[in-house]
Formats: sequence, structure tokens, C-alpha cells
Amino acid sequence: LGEPLHSSKPYRARPAHAESASPTLPEVTIIKHFFPRHLVIQAKVTNSAPGLNGRTLGNVSFVVAESSDEAIMPSAQVPVKALPPKSTGSAWCALAAAPQRLDGTAVLTCELRYSVLAVDTTTGAPLSFGGGTMATSGLGRAYVEELQDMEIHAAHFAM
Repeated sequence: LGEPLHSSKPYRARPAHAESASPTLPEVTIIKHFFPRHLVIQAKVTNSAPGLNGRTLGNVSFVVAESSDEAIMPSAQVPVKALPPKSTGSAWCALAAAPQRLDGTAVLTCELRYSVLAVDTTTGAPLSFGGGTMATSGLGRAYVEELQDMEIHAAHFAM
């Protein structure tokens, strides 16, 4: 990717529809890192939501579900495999960007996807990381939380 042109100031991501946000929605802080031909979004996720009751989150992913402009398109994601209670980890989403083709403003529809894992009450360790076994045995529940849209301008890619 090369050297970053600059990074945005961190800001707290908000649910797109606050009234329908899950009580398990963790705190999410977004930092956008701009490169000449890429945008890398860092989502710092803190597992501190009261509705989690001290449970571990699994496969925490920040996903750009849709882009209004094909000049910026998702190309890779790096999830957090496990996020124990009261800890913070970063999920990453890389987008290929062609700022010279960006027509005005691109609107990115963003989601946070994660599972709430059941834990062994004696050890605190998650009982399962496998999606199939969790789904069939009821050991975890998957969530998709829509976050507020993100606007990206061609000027963001200038030095």
C-alpha cells in the first residue's frame, strides 16, 4: 500500500438506527487511513456493552456492505477472532480506491458483524469458534449492526 497520505482523527461510530441497535453492540471507534490508491478503515472495538454480561465476542468484522461509487470498493477484511470482555481489538477493512474517478462523494454503508460466544463459567474460555457448531448447538448468536454511513471525498486522498 505504501506510506499513508494521512489518517483521520478517531471518532465514535454510531448505529444507523439507534432505536433498533442491539444491547450487545460494542463501542466502535473509527480511524480512516488514506493511501494513494487505497482506503484502510480501522475499527477499534471495545467489548464493554452491558448486554453482553461479560461474554466474549467472536469473528468481529467491520464490513463495507455497499459503496455508492465504484471508484471505492472493498477488497479485504481482517476480523478480530476473539475479543474477551473489557478488551479492545482492531478489525480492518481495505478498499481499493481510484480517487481520480471519484465523482463527488462516495457514501459507504458500513456494518459491524460479530457473534456473542458462550463461555465456560469456570475458565472464561469460549466454548466454540466454529460457526456451524455454534449455530446448531445454540452456543452463540450472530449479529449484524448497521452503522451510520461514511462519506468519502476525492480531496481525502490529497496530501
